[in-house]
Amino acid sequence: MNIILLLFAFALGYWVRSLKQEKTSTQTHKTRNASMTYQDRLKFKAQHQTDSDRIRELNKLNTNESVFLRLLKQTFTDYDIAIKQKRFFILDRDALPCAIFEYRDGTVAMKLVDQEDGLPLYLYKGLLSSDQLKQDYIHITSVQKSPI
Repeated sequence: MNIILLLFAFALGYWVRSLKQEKTSTQTHKTRNASMTYQDRLKFKAQHQTDSDRIRELNKLNTNESVFLRLLKQTFTDYDIAIKQKRFFILDRDALPCAIFEYRDGTVAMKLVDQEDGLPLYLYKGLLSSDQLKQDYIHITSVQKSPI
C-alpha cells in the first residue's frame, strides 16, 4: 500500500510541475525594435562586433588590397580606417564614416566615384596610385570643412 501511495505522489508531483511549466511558457515578451537613426546606420556600417571579426577581415585581403590599405593609411593619417566586406571605411574622430573606398583587381586601370547612403564611394579597379588618393583626400577634407 505504501508503494502505491509513493508512486501516486510522484505522479502527482510530475503532473503539477508540468502545469507550472506550461503556464510560464505561454508568456511571451514582446520587444520593440527601435528604428535606427541615420547616424546609427552609418556607424553600424563600419563597426565590427568583435576584434576577431576585424582580424578576419584583414586576413581576407589579397596582396593588392593590402597595398591599397597601406596607401590609404599613409594618405589619411588623421583618420581611422575600418575594413568590412573588403570595403575600406574612412572614419572621422566620432567613428562615423566619411568616405568608402573599394579596390578590385583588374587589367584596365579605372577609378569611379559614386554615392552610397550620402557617402562618397570611390571604386579603384587595377589602380594603385597615391596621387589619386591624395586628390580624394583633398576632396573629402574640403567637403567636411565646408558648412552644411
